[in-house]
Amino acid sequence: MKSLRTICWLAAGLLTVAALTAQQRPPDVPFVPTPHEVVREMLRVAQVGKDDVVYDLGCGDGRIVIAAVKDFKAKRGVGVDIDPERIRESNENARKAGVADRVKFLQQDLFETDIREATVVTLYLLPSINLKLRPKLFSELRPGSRVVSHDFDMCDECEGEGSPNCIKGWHPDKVLRVRGPYREHTVYYWVIPAGVAGTWRWTVQTPRGEREYVLRLRQRFQKVTGTLSVGEQETPITNAQLVGTQLSFTATREIGGQKVTMRFSGQVAGDTITGTVDIQGGQFAGKRDWVAKRDKVNLVGTWQWKGGAIRIERRNNGLVASYIDGGRAIPISDFYAWGAGVYFTLDRARGEVYEGVVEGDRIVGTINGTTRWEATRK
Repeated sequence: MKSLRTICWLAAGLLTVAALTAQQRPPDVPFVPTPHEVVREMLRVAQVGKDDVVYDLGCGDGRIVIAAVKDFKAKRGVGVDIDPERIRESNENARKAGVADRVKFLQQDLFETDIREATVVTLYLLPSINLKLRPKLFSELRPGSRVVSHDFDMCDECEGEGSPNCIKGWHPDKVLRVRGPYREHTVYYWVIPAGVAGTWRWTVQTPRGEREYVLRLRQRFQKVTGTLSVGEQETPITNAQLVGTQLSFTATREIGGQKVTMRFSGQVAGDTITGTVDIQGGQFAGKRDWVAKRDKVNLVGTWQWKGGAIRIERRNNGLVASYIDGGRAIPISDFYAWGAGVYFTLDRARGEVYEGVVEGDRIVGTINGTTRWEATRK
């Protein structure tokens, strides 16, 4: 029979293990509260309203989600923090604010938290944590969801420390300066873009018969480039903008000796774009409807090129990738799939960024935006 001392020792040990399991590891960043002036600006630029579910990753004392539901009338707020003391403080603050029934605080690792129901995500972490979190935001949040970060961006490379000019990485859609009690703060704002990379087709009826339009798009985060082809005439698109599910671009062609400018706008829903085109010049000037369908592609498989190979798999309703090194599969943490397009980093230290578009059993693209890259399905 075990002694009372032994039983107490075992019980204390189990409690310690439980506590360690709940917290799992120390916080990634120290707790520094966001000034209330900055909180208001973060929620204002995200246009938080009655239909929003706001997640604050690394919620500290809960002030952002509390303000979201109390002052901006968000439907619900969820705060996530790995520190149990912060969770206790957040719950107490929510009770005092009278919003405990509309907010929830989770003691969790933010990298393991399911954020798919969020329409707005707020952050006050560190640049390295933001970059590590970036693929999760793209894989779990729906297009049109908003992300707001206090002081830290999501660029791989900027012009200089604290510069809003992002050279490589996820450019912010807006950058705001906010005067706080002791210093000026920066607020970065993004909208999760739809995946539009790939080949889109639609037909237009003309006096000479039906003409097929072919739009080929490449994508890096919300930056879009591409060409529009009608018959054998291919024209680069200009002024392309992708904000959530809203895509717009311009194509200028010469038809019958006349300059014709076509300004397209449309809403992306999976493999369909529905919108209008404003045609200026030529005999078909005016507004027309257009509906484009994307060519079906399959990204899943093992793709090989001279010097490397990756395996793309479907897992948990998303796509993940691994670099194949001999017999080993090494997960690629910085991997994105945008429609028919892929974008991933193999060696962050060396800056090896691969991007391309799947065309049947090939991926055609570039390394670091310059060197041609082509992979084939094994």
